[in-house]
Amino acid sequence: MVNGALRGKSRNRVGLDIGSHSVKIAELSGTSDKLTVVSFGARKISGLSKDAVAASVKSLANETGVSSREAVISVSGPSLIVRLISMPKMTDDELAGAVRFEAEKFIPFDINDCILDFHILNKASKEKNDSDILLAAAKKEHVLQKIRTVESAGFAVKAVDADIFAVMNSFLNNYTPSEQSKTAALLNVGASSTALSILSGKMPVFVREIPSGGSDMSAAIAKNIGLSQDLAEELKLAPKDRSEDVAVSVRPVVTKLLDEIKLSFGYYENQSGRGIDEIYVSGGGALMAGLENSFQEAFGSKPIYWDPFRSLEKTPSGADNKSADAVNGSYAVAVGLALR
Repeated sequence: MVNGALRGKSRNRVGLDIGSHSVKIAELSGTSDKLTVVSFGARKISGLSKDAVAASVKSLANETGVSSREAVISVSGPSLIVRLISMPKMTDDELAGAVRFEAEKFIPFDINDCILDFHILNKASKEKNDSDILLAAAKKEHVLQKIRTVESAGFAVKAVDADIFAVMNSFLNNYTPSEQSKTAALLNVGASSTALSILSGKMPVFVREIPSGGSDMSAAIAKNIGLSQDLAEELKLAPKDRSEDVAVSVRPVVTKLLDEIKLSFGYYENQSGRGIDEIYVSGGGALMAGLENSFQEAFGSKPIYWDPFRSLEKTPSGADNKSADAVNGSYAVAVGLALR
């Protein structure tokens, strides 16, 4: 769930973001007063077997010089359900049982096959009758498989988070909305899904995963132009003289994604009576050429591409050309996990 940055004595912590397309690793050192990026890096893993993924993670850790072998990992996609729910006033013991009962209404698979967790955002009080609860449920086998992969790569798993919460952690450590009264939408466009959260000040007020991402854009380019997936991926990021072909290819995918975002914004606005003031984007899928112009057309303003390393100091080894602005946002999940 959403947590603050490292506290207490100085220590190293690794965030390990294993997605469907690539693995990203980030190691931070220090305390909440002074956090330093020790090392980070990424490697493509799409199409690899589970054993090959574990080998790639191990190789990447060695290549980047990661010193700690304790990692925080995350889950995302269709095996994860995240919801904001309200519960009537009750004791903590009663709440734990009631949340599990309430969760069954939102989970499309057997709750006995899930790992369930929740966080109280606002507790019921004399002035407030309901508690606001952030609920997360993930398929147990999906979580265990991730843990097995990470352990095979030589890491001990310290905690399991969700991509959507890791992005919030990273964002709140580096940025706050211009005014605490403003509402910010965070969109992390991954390979297979897009994590959407809406923050009012520092409080999450809407969370959702949209089953569409960068791989869908690449697949559309590959099919429409007749390219391999790898070449389509390259063209998606740097279309050069084929900008029009790429734009035509991805338009249905991008339109569908933006329509889902609009629906989510509309739902939030109808429920709260407030609009979205700022849109922040991150993730590898957000690097698609021309995506910001599509946001401009859909929402009347371009999104803000944010840097999860912004407030962190860097050692010489953690400040090489891999930290170019073009890829910074891709590490939003990894940095957020390392902050736990």
